[in-house]
Amino acid sequence: MRKLPLVIILLLLLIIILPALVVRSCRNEATEPPPAVDRAPIESPAGEITLQVFNHHLDEVQTMTLEEYLVGVVAAEMPASFDIEALKAQAVVARTYTVNQMLSFGGKGCDKHGQTVDICTNFAHCQAWESEEESLNRWPQDEGPGYLNKIRQAVRETAGEVALHDNELIDAVFHAHCGGQTENSEDVWTTALAYLRGVDCPYCEGTRWSETEHVFSSEQFAQKLLPYVSAVPVSSTGSPLLDAATRTSSGRVLQLSVAGEAVSGRDIRTALGLPSTNFTWQATEDQIIFTNKGYGHGVGLCQYGADGKAKAGNNYKEIIEYFYTDVTVDTLSP
Repeated sequence: MRKLPLVIILLLLLIIILPALVVRSCRNEATEPPPAVDRAPIESPAGEITLQVFNHHLDEVQTMTLEEYLVGVVAAEMPASFDIEALKAQAVVARTYTVNQMLSFGGKGCDKHGQTVDICTNFAHCQAWESEEESLNRWPQDEGPGYLNKIRQAVRETAGEVALHDNELIDAVFHAHCGGQTENSEDVWTTALAYLRGVDCPYCEGTRWSETEHVFSSEQFAQKLLPYVSAVPVSSTGSPLLDAATRTSSGRVLQLSVAGEAVSGRDIRTALGLPSTNFTWQATEDQIIFTNKGYGHGVGLCQYGADGKAKAGNNYKEIIEYFYTDVTVDTLSP
């Protein structure tokens, strides 16, 4: 019986002290400062390469080193939460795309802004890019520095590396999500390139853009499609008129009939703002429902697939060599 008071005292101490220790631990964890950003210069075995970048947000030309420019590209083009090997693959692909476009390497540059520079920050015809400040403002405050360090690591550990086919820089195109299979280049841009062959990609399955649904009323559908056809694309009863799709081997729509007229899958995607041309539909008397797979044109590197392959244990070179046929990764010649 003497042990009973001692047991009660111990229980009371646990009830009072243990929660206090847990709260203190949580407070210490919550107040731990984020890591410092590692801004050490990124050195390349190819030497320091500079380029002229037109910043379309500021409407001005900025001179940057290639490797520092790529930090902003990777930050803008791929989620920083992706595996480090996927980020490395993106860095190599973006570096290849950039060098291939640079005037000093024989590229055509960018002349979309009244002057010819190496590249611009508008993703519509070059690559997306954002400043360090923009990246840190976009990411959660407690995760931003870590994300930036991770991206800088991806660029640093692949510095100077590019993707080559027959010892020539490839046209290193990429997209967000292929929907299960990438596309042959000629089915999107008419030109067949040996290294841009469609491949199966189960690695992006079950992620953000695997399958999405987009619903339009008959009135919305007609309004959006009228610029592409001469007849009103709905029946007298209001049912959307859409039929007979021709598809690529990957399932993407090449062409289909809208009110009896041939319209390309790309024009349908543009008109309706669909994520990709890999879609099916179901029409009723007053609306049409599109079920979409993937996001983007589907050619080259699938970014969500790259993350999936990285999580499956593949390194960045293996990822690149999977999505681009007969391609090797090597250091750019100075």
